[in-house]
Amino acid sequence: MTELERALVLLGSDVDYPAEPDLRSRVRERIARKRRVRRALVFAVALVVVAFGIALAVPDARSAILRFFHIGAVTIERVETLPAARERPLAAGLGPVLSRQEAEASSGVPLVLSAVKPSRYYAQPGLIATLLEYRGMPILLAEISGDQTAITKKFVTPETHVEPAEIGSTGLWIEGGRHVVIWQTPAVETIQLESRLAGNVLLWVEGDRTFRLEGDLDKGQMLQLARDITR
Repeated sequence: MTELERALVLLGSDVDYPAEPDLRSRVRERIARKRRVRRALVFAVALVVVAFGIALAVPDARSAILRFFHIGAVTIERVETLPAARERPLAAGLGPVLSRQEAEASSGVPLVLSAVKPSRYYAQPGLIATLLEYRGMPILLAEISGDQTAITKKFVTPETHVEPAEIGSTGLWIEGGRHVVIWQTPAVETIQLESRLAGNVLLWVEGDRTFRLEGDLDKGQMLQLARDITR
């Protein structure tokens, strides 16, 4: 060891260094704090979902909630008397048959559809729709961009059941009874395109898009189709 090295060693032994911080305890405390916050948020969301599900399961509460309920671009309204409507084809009021490219250009909405390849498409401003064949039955898929109301659902009979559906950020299943679907243009001044009696419907929201499936399927079949479409 040189004289310089010995001098540095001696100098080092005389210098008072601050105590080493307890980094391990600090890191553990920070991780635990984040976990507590995350658990609180998850619990809060779970409470909202459970409360909503319980409310819809109770007839009186469900009746009060669904007098006017909004999900994405769809409004569900309970009325005393149904508006005039009749049974019509699923795509009635949605305009002429278009190619997919034409429908996407006209609506401004790129279609989210990966599982099936239909050939008939329909479009309105902010709304694109297509007819699918699933389990040998025609099913109408409509996709609406944004949250401006484009569809109004009106029902009056107690036989119409509305319940939560586990899909997307928010999902609803509607079946039974007589209910009316009203297609509208999402403009400042609403223009009604068509009213008709509707079949079983699955509604759900993902991001800024509202999805609607309608047809003669049960809830489980409709959920399977919905997941196939958006996976």
